[in-house]
Amino acid sequence: MEKIKEILNKYDTEYVEDYKTTWVKAKLKNKEDLLKVVQDLINEGVKTCSTVSPTDFIDEDKIEVNYFLEDLFNKRNVWLKVDIPRELEKCEIDSITPLMPSANWHELEAYSTYGVKFKGHPNLRYFLISRDYYGKFPFRKDFDWKKHEENLVENVNAITEEYFEEYDEHEKNFGHEGSKTVLNWGPTHPASGPIRLKVYVDGETIEGVDPDIGYVWRALEHLAERKDFIGTIVAVERICFMDNPNPMICYSQAVEEIAGKEITPFAKYMRVILGETGRIASHLISLGGFFGTMGLHTFMMWCLDIREYFLDVLEDYSGARIATACIEPGGVRYPLEDPQKWFDSLDRAINKFEETKDDITDIFLKNPLMNTRAKGVGVFTLEDVEKYYLAGPIARASGAKIDVRIDEPYAGYGDLKMDYVTCENGDARDRLFIIFKEIEQSIDLIKQALEKIKAGIEAGEMDPKKDHLIRMPKRMPAGEAVTRVEWARGEMLMHLVTGEKATSPYRLKLKAPSVNHTMVLDKLLKGKSLSDIPLLYGSMHICQGDLDR
Repeated sequence: MEKIKEILNKYDTEYVEDYKTTWVKAKLKNKEDLLKVVQDLINEGVKTCSTVSPTDFIDEDKIEVNYFLEDLFNKRNVWLKVDIPRELEKCEIDSITPLMPSANWHELEAYSTYGVKFKGHPNLRYFLISRDYYGKFPFRKDFDWKKHEENLVENVNAITEEYFEEYDEHEKNFGHEGSKTVLNWGPTHPASGPIRLKVYVDGETIEGVDPDIGYVWRALEHLAERKDFIGTIVAVERICFMDNPNPMICYSQAVEEIAGKEITPFAKYMRVILGETGRIASHLISLGGFFGTMGLHTFMMWCLDIREYFLDVLEDYSGARIATACIEPGGVRYPLEDPQKWFDSLDRAINKFEETKDDITDIFLKNPLMNTRAKGVGVFTLEDVEKYYLAGPIARASGAKIDVRIDEPYAGYGDLKMDYVTCENGDARDRLFIIFKEIEQSIDLIKQALEKIKAGIEAGEMDPKKDHLIRMPKRMPAGEAVTRVEWARGEMLMHLVTGEKATSPYRLKLKAPSVNHTMVLDKLLKGKSLSDIPLLYGSMHICQGDLDR
């Protein structure tokens, strides 16, 4: 970390300081230094942008832009800040996308929601939000949500008009002569988050893909500001219900850090069990969905059958199977009134998977059609992982040893034995295999955490009826924190800002990996056939709720 601090200290900064074991935090005085600093960091190995998070300090008439930059393979990270004027005409800063392509869509989101213009961005445009929000920058503190929502008819008409204009443009550019056209793949699943791929084709060959997201954009970051610190759980757990507990862990850690609180060992191991249960429930959908893209629907039925047992675990603890609200700042929400009863529920779920996994391997993972279709197709290299910030199982399928549970241990993971689970080829088949291997790893982690809890109860060191939750302050001090967890699909990062004696977040940035995994669909699909879209898209394990957060 000293080399990174040396680089930062060459420039005019307000401060350069250590922040956690793997992070350095710094604030530049001059926004004109940004590109030079980023280039120097790249030369040192910090090549990846996790996300960009503006904060609107309206009383100070400034926007503070936060960059979260990572050296993925050497575990060195930089939290870089710079202030820019809030006035729209002057609210601009150089784009780092030409240096770090992983920043691309994160800068577009910051532009669309806060009005930060990124000079030199290769394609600066409105993104994620619908046309009725264009030029209004809805995450600024002075945006009037109530007034905007009064204009329902005008808003709907603006959205509709945009699609007619797009249709006319395609008619003009391609017409009905020749073999080139634009096909709309999707929207899909209007309930959980649709996505449309604008697929530019010449016959059956894909020449380019432009993903269109935000159909049910929910402005979760704004909703978090309208709730108290406990109520915000309702917003963050809805990032994606496939893995419901881990976003709550991430958010709760940020609140606990600002409050200066540490949860009990019992709550830490409970977070491991609940987090891994959520990961397994999500991964089972990914496994079944992968085969569904090839028209093989039987496996999804198998996966849903197993998943029910793990949802039973969540229901037996929280009373809910999907929207569990089972984790909150201070620990986990509920005591274990009858620990053995819940332990038995966990055992049933684990046994169900272990009784089935040999058949899964023989019938599905060795399936000749799957191997023919998926082997050697849609390959990502380690360089791609670093360039575009492919995360979680997508990165590990390419051999990347990246896992927040190991790189920056949280909850009870630092006390458990685990290693990176990887594959080598980085193709669509490995992106299936890695999911199965990670389920096995999650089972092992649950068993380890369960043994820790049982031993603590037996030794009289843990009381499952009392140790689940510590008292948290009703009003928070002013501060900010960045926390990360290993979500089912990769790194989830949250940036929380609080005011003095606050009862709700001032700013909560939610970053999840499906944004980057969707951003690379053009690279993944270009040159392929139309028939490759479902398989390769399915291999990316994208959560559309994450995209439309």
